[in-house]
Amino acid sequence: MKKKWEEFRNVESEFFDIDEERKIATLRFHFASPEDLMDVNSVTKIPVLNDEFSDWIQYALAYTPRRVKIDIDVSFSSMDGYTEEGLFEIFRKNVGLEAKKIYRENRAKKLLAYGLIGIGLLFFLLMLLLTHVFETGLTGEIIGYVSDIATTVAFWEALTILLVENRERRNAALEVMKRFHSILFHAEETPSK
Repeated sequence: MKKKWEEFRNVESEFFDIDEERKIATLRFHFASPEDLMDVNSVTKIPVLNDEFSDWIQYALAYTPRRVKIDIDVSFSSMDGYTEEGLFEIFRKNVGLEAKKIYRENRAKKLLAYGLIGIGLLFFLLMLLLTHVFETGLTGEIIGYVSDIATTVAFWEALTILLVENRERRNAALEVMKRFHSILFHAEETPSK
């Protein structure tokens, strides 16, 4: 049983090259050409990397142990006129574009959360006002009950966005920044004869 646990505990090393001393996992990808990484339907000044490549990087982070950093080695059968430095610059600018998108999404979610807090406060004030107008009777109880629920839901949704979702996004971004070590783009090495 102990042998099976050791195999399971170190199963990542059967899939990836992990340097235990340096705590770096090297993940290798191979493509026919750099065009395989690009979103061919996007007509932009700088090529946009396709979603599949971004997903592969996320999978690499998810499948390797948390204690190791990630080196990504991307080789191509043909460079099709691209240079290693040029591909790295395309990658770097795509990462910046993605970071800007995430920033805008986070800002929009924060505005939504603050709006929900405002709506919650309005319902709370409405509840206080209407329960004093309709102090007794069924109408007062119904209005109080509905306003109480609306207030609670608005506040909880705002807190979920501000505390839980923001923390999850922040932790995911920190995970990538802490664990991503390097990326290398190059032509496939041909075996010497």
